[in-house]
Amino acid sequence: MIQRTYWKKLSSRTASATRFPLLLLGARGTGKQTLARQFSTLFSDLIWIDLETGSDSRIFTSGENFDNTLKSIFFLKNKDLRHKRTLIFLHEIQNCPEAIRWFTDSGQAGLSYHILASSSLMTPMVKSLIDNPGKKMDVLQVYPFTFEEFLQSVNDQAALEAYQEVPVPVYAYEKLLHYFHIYTLIGGMPEINASYAQDQHLNSLRPIYERLLKLMVAEINRHTRGEKQRSVVEETLLNSFPFAATRIKFNRFGNSEYRTREMREAFRRLEQQMLIHLIYPTTSTRYAMSTTAARNGDPILQPGKKYQPENITKEIPGPTVQRLLIDQAKSPRLQLLDTGLVNYFSGIQKPLFQSHDMNAIFEGQIARQVVGQEILAAESLGAWDGIAGVTPDVLNQATGRRPDLHFWVRDKAQSTAEVDFIIPFNDLLIPVVVKSGEPGRLRSLHQFIDAAPHAFAVRLYAGKLGVRQAQTLRGKKFYLLNLPYFLAGKIKDHLKGFIRLTNG
Repeated sequence: MIQRTYWKKLSSRTASATRFPLLLLGARGTGKQTLARQFSTLFSDLIWIDLETGSDSRIFTSGENFDNTLKSIFFLKNKDLRHKRTLIFLHEIQNCPEAIRWFTDSGQAGLSYHILASSSLMTPMVKSLIDNPGKKMDVLQVYPFTFEEFLQSVNDQAALEAYQEVPVPVYAYEKLLHYFHIYTLIGGMPEINASYAQDQHLNSLRPIYERLLKLMVAEINRHTRGEKQRSVVEETLLNSFPFAATRIKFNRFGNSEYRTREMREAFRRLEQQMLIHLIYPTTSTRYAMSTTAARNGDPILQPGKKYQPENITKEIPGPTVQRLLIDQAKSPRLQLLDTGLVNYFSGIQKPLFQSHDMNAIFEGQIARQVVGQEILAAESLGAWDGIAGVTPDVLNQATGRRPDLHFWVRDKAQSTAEVDFIIPFNDLLIPVVVKSGEPGRLRSLHQFIDAAPHAFAVRLYAGKLGVRQAQTLRGKKFYLLNLPYFLAGKIKDHLKGFIRLTNG
């Protein structure tokens, strides 16, 4: 069994004296149950509560207080309440609002037990739980396998150790690029990776892709009311694969007959299931300064409950922070859950298999998709945590988590200038392009650099790691960090040395 990178975050919790509850968020098929079972091996006992079944849900619907419900859990599951080394796992907690409230209360109780929950749907109640600034709980977003985890699955220890070096040794480039090509082709869904690791045969993966799609459609049917709405959401998912990593318009998306309002709702539901991520652009090359405000004793907002103005306490001025201004009036870019699913259901596995440069496939569309997937996974694992001067910015209204993945467009009518990604590093916004070619031909990147307060940029391509000094069309000198595609999840690690080197 592959020990996922998330394991470090989970196992470190057992040594902590503070035992806040932990919520695993992720789409179906990303391995939340496997993580829970791996985590349970660190405990003397496991209580598995399946909230997709009525019998387990009834534990929480009796109206008992927190302590009595806890006693009921141990009694009904035939476990000893005196065993402090017990892990309580609440599987698919979104199905039981009463369990969510009990989970929230557990953060205030100072328990001797570890409580873990999972959710594959961002319901309004789950979102309010996460958004509450005074919450005493932790959230871990679970994504498909990263490239690093793929290297573990193929059991090539030498390649894995070379990948983990900074900088990556030159002798490992060809092998790592070959592996990354395979990873991009099949994707990171855990079941796909496990099957490929056994026989390394692509044809054996076909039934797994089909089964995963059926699982997604079943989730749509389970959580969407009305036959017409279910049909719209399902059709939107099926139409999304060919549009991965491209900017979209809601009106008649995918040549459908549905207008903007229906399509926005369909995409909102797909985001709730964490199957897609709508990435919105910024037109800024720097952070905006703003002053935060906190409310002392602000109540926790529950879905459907209204609060009168007299119940809200006065705002208290907070510190000045940097925020990234996102323009949600502009067309978003569509990021799908997994590149392997995109390739299979778009019918492009064969041309990708035959190509040596991912930028040659559909104008770099697949390269952008897999890079975005790696960056999102890195963010969920904390690779972007603790960056000086950066605070969580505008929350994504559909998913309730920090939308750290953005791209840049020029704030000018009829302009087509676009930079694939921007990444916060220290107090800077670093532009990242996924392109081949000479630096002098990267016109959109030049426009970003000309407007930016710094002179640093990153390019991901099929070549080797290196640093070049270049010049924009307007004459501004800048430093370009060239990274091979397979280092997309380790951009931050390489930025440290890059900026230190260029600053002398």
